Amino acid sequence: MAGPSVSIDLDKTRANARSVTRLCADHGIQVTGVTKVTCGMPQVARAMLEGGVAGIGESRLENIHRLQAGGIVAPITLLRVPPLSGAEEIVASVDMSLNSEISVVQALARAAEKLGRVHEIILMVDIGDLREGFWPDDLLPAAREINEFPGVRIAGIGTNLSCYGGVLPTEKNMRTLVDHARRIEDTLGLSLGIISGGNSSSLPLVASGKMPPEVNQLRIGEAILLGRETIYRKPWPGTVQDAFVVSAEVIELKEKPSVPIGATGQDAFGHKPRFADKGERLRAILNIGREDVDVWGLQPVSPGVTILGASSDHLILDAGEASTSEVKDGNREAQADRVRLGEEIRFLPNYSALLAAMTSGYVEKRPTGRDRSLWPAGKLLAVGASPIFAERREWDVLESLGYTTMEFTPKGGPDQDLAPFLNEGFLPVLAGREPATVSGFSALSRHIAYREEGVPGVLWFAREPDIPRELLASELTHREALDVAGVQATRVSSENLVFLCLQHATPRQQDMIRRLRIETYTMEDVDLLGIREVVRNGLRKAASGTRGLYVRFDPRCADNGRDGLSNREVHLALELVALSGLLRGFDVSGYVPAGSREVKRLRHFVLSALGKRILSR
Repeated sequence: MAGPSVSIDLDKTRANARSVTRLCADHGIQVTGVTKVTCGMPQVARAMLEGGVAGIGESRLENIHRLQAGGIVAPITLLRVPPLSGAEEIVASVDMSLNSEISVVQALARAAEKLGRVHEIILMVDIGDLREGFWPDDLLPAAREINEFPGVRIAGIGTNLSCYGGVLPTEKNMRTLVDHARRIEDTLGLSLGIISGGNSSSLPLVASGKMPPEVNQLRIGEAILLGRETIYRKPWPGTVQDAFVVSAEVIELKEKPSVPIGATGQDAFGHKPRFADKGERLRAILNIGREDVDVWGLQPVSPGVTILGASSDHLILDAGEASTSEVKDGNREAQADRVRLGEEIRFLPNYSALLAAMTSGYVEKRPTGRDRSLWPAGKLLAVGASPIFAERREWDVLESLGYTTMEFTPKGGPDQDLAPFLNEGFLPVLAGREPATVSGFSALSRHIAYREEGVPGVLWFAREPDIPRELLASELTHREALDVAGVQATRVSSENLVFLCLQHATPRQQDMIRRLRIETYTMEDVDLLGIREVVRNGLRKAASGTRGLYVRFDPRCADNGRDGLSNREVHLALELVALSGLLRGFDVSGYVPAGSREVKRLRHFVLSALGKRILSR
């Protein structure tokens, strides 16, 4: 049976985020996109990130785990003050947290030391709203004590306004926040990278030009998701207000009196309802109620529809004005009823209604628009003759994932031959017998540099870091470096090259890694951190400032757990690559599987990188 739903327009969310982040960027402010009202929906987080937010903010660990399982590799901040009992899980799960209790920070520090990490914290200060935060007189002593804790680093300070006490952000209280930050810096000799000036309610102050320039971060949710500022809930300029729409079906439509007949008492929720006598009215009952949504936070999209009330399962509407007449060419023509049995009625939710609907297990969530994680599922080009593409059933799997497929064996090098296919939007999978990493990356990089004014990063699953010199921008000769539009567009910066799962490195290779400061994760790191955390860190580093990723996978790094990765670890790692939505090219070239078992194993690895899951999405 069809139930109520929330449609989530990812394109509109992305555009709203872009509008908000551009305004903030003009004032030197980075935006952390807050997804908590969507329960950490990965598609929404990706849309926000594409729209320019620098990281994601969440209040619940369950949502954070959902984001990470959904392929989000951007920095995640825990917005709710951590519980003392959850210190180790928090350090293991997030990059940064907001804090207002010394004992909790001490527990985080101990957990970080145990896990071999440094956990970043933002000290929250209460400047009047009376929600979380150190009281101003206690802030500096607390910072002094916390600064001595190993395992944590004070990254900045922040405040929260308008959520509880309704206190408005002003130039005065924001200047007070800045003064607290400067006092900590001067006293403790710290450099605070973050001064976080609140949430969507701070946007009017930014737009007015009165936000102190030292404030360099905001945590924005509602202005992006619902397109409204949170002081007066007015539409925010440059955004739309219908990125989220709640819908429910008309399950009864009848003419009924507007006042109940008989003696009345309390309703199901302990209230004494009041009714206005408007005579017989057309009343619609919808299959959504208080168990699903905050009904008074819904605004009907259709004119002439009024919400009368709701029970736990039903929403009652007055649809009497929804059936009207109009004049055309001098003749009055009856217009069809705008409300019919079996049709869906659409509503714009406020924050409270959206929170309830997204939390309810009875309301279906329907993302629409382009989700970057699904971007590769379009055209797939198998490059080079390889036994992994020999069976028809594997092509059927790819087609079930949404790909249209084509095979191609280059006559020359992929550097030139791939260009027409890349121009048509194909995702190349290089699997020929000859190594084609340099030419394959060069072809993809030229295409991206020409079309998108950027270059891809490289994520390299390798047993040892035997990277060709001609792939690295850092190894350009002086003459080559002058040809920026030509040669450099085909090279990867060492800042965006990441090695994963190394088992061995020669002294020369070790010197190269240190000299070029290449991010590298060995099997020791996999043992200590787990494959999920290693891949997540690698994706973030390789993709930073790039236009997607070229992923080179050496199957020899997978030996079923003897010295390298287990088969299941490989599948998880490549599933995370697929979920990230960053994949622009996948390379297993130069490796010829020996025997049918090796062919099957590599084939399944490739399918995981292309989006195959145990349970289809």
